[in-house]
Amino acid sequence: MKKIKLLFSTLICLIMFVSCSMTASAKSPGVVDLTKVIENYTKAQEVSADLKVKETELQKFIADAQKKINDAKTPLEKKNIEEKLSEEFNIKRNVFAKEQAEKWQQIEEEIIVKINEVSKEKNLELILNKQAVIIGGEEITEEVIKRLNESVKKPITQPTPPKSSKKEK
Repeated sequence: MKKIKLLFSTLICLIMFVSCSMTASAKSPGVVDLTKVIENYTKAQEVSADLKVKETELQKFIADAQKKINDAKTPLEKKNIEEKLSEEFNIKRNVFAKEQAEKWQQIEEEIIVKINEVSKEKNLELILNKQAVIIGGEEITEEVIKRLNESVKKPITQPTPPKSSKKEK
């Protein structure tokens, strides 16, 4: 019985020692509100507005196509118009979907780069989405938004070549 108590108390001490040493070396994770970042990132707002315009264009195309189909005089003409417009719509829709995916992927990559920058500067090993955290974590959302918007404001200027000093004859 004494051996069991000794083993049990040793095990408890070992668990406490391990958990204390892990707690001492663990850092507070960083938290970022991705929804807020996207809502406040200037470039994401521009992409969203641009995609809404293109979505409206697709909806207008559908409305115009329906009108053309309804205006067809014969069933054969109606069928030909439907096939032609359906094919055209599928091409436009696929281009729109591809463009949308590419633009949002670029936005996502830019956000991740800035999150990595901030986390390295603040020496944070783990960044969690704020919606998944109830309590704790170092908030980095505003710093990420600030850096993203600063990177958009900085125009990339290329040096202009010197003007030629040749005289015309």
